Amino acid sequence: MTTTSFESASYSKHSNSYNQIKSDADELKLYKNWFENKTVDLWRHLMMFSIMDPLLNHYPDSTWITVGDGRFGTAATYIEKHGGKALATDIDISLLKIAQDEKMISSFALCNAEAMPFEANSFDFSYCKQSYHHFPRPFVALYEMIRVSKKAILLTEPADWIPLPVPFKILQNIKHFLKKLIKKQIAHHDTGNYEEVGNYIFTISEREIEKIALGLNLPAYAFKRFHDIYFPGVEQELYSQKGPLLKKTLAKARRRNLRCVLGLLQPNNIQIIIFKEKPDELTIRALKKDRFTYVPLPRNPYLEQTQ
Repeated sequence: MTTTSFESASYSKHSNSYNQIKSDADELKLYKNWFENKTVDLWRHLMMFSIMDPLLNHYPDSTWITVGDGRFGTAATYIEKHGGKALATDIDISLLKIAQDEKMISSFALCNAEAMPFEANSFDFSYCKQSYHHFPRPFVALYEMIRVSKKAILLTEPADWIPLPVPFKILQNIKHFLKKLIKKQIAHHDTGNYEEVGNYIFTISEREIEKIALGLNLPAYAFKRFHDIYFPGVEQELYSQKGPLLKKTLAKARRRNLRCVLGLLQPNNIQIIIFKEKPDELTIRALKKDRFTYVPLPRNPYLEQTQ
């Protein structure tokens, strides 16, 4: 009797995930002109791509690998529009082939994020936007990104909600107590955090990244939490029209920001940069200006003694 490992089954399902998109001519047209159409959806994603700006500005002609960038290589396109050189990668290269044919990206490669076919320090930077949480073993992928990068690794991902703000924790405890009284089942808070291919949907936090960086004796990391709000149809609404979807998005963002101020909520996404080399002061100032929290890390004194 043969068995298929969990991760192998996940790779297979993910590698076939773009079949519907490939047959949708409107979707192809949308992404071909994505950066020119100035939609509300582009506005959303530009906020995420902006994590790269301080590094693109201070490291001209830098080399990048974008990981899980199979949706036409949009992250690689952004990098090359801002002076970097990018290799777009994914476990399914169907749409990356189209993107190169349409001259949207300059190069691409088939790449399993958990087993990259590249030498150590092959690129200055690696960037993974909203794909990390789809990997069956994302920590393996993170160590691979660290391995193939010289300077830094960048992640844009859903943020871990733990720890709960105190008011929510109190309310949750009361709710659970009442459920126990009536002998009603208390669902685990991650019950719904599984996607159809079978993967658990990971979220990340500053602290878990800090521990990984400390374990590898890396010099620093930076982070910024933010709200990402999506309504169906933002792909077609132009930002310049100041239409109903943009107004709904901004209104919801204001409500969320108010709840954050009151201690009732945390932003639902996070930008994280893990540095392999300590950045210069200009880069640090640029990060702080862009509302990143820059965290220098202590060096391992025992490891330093052996070097």
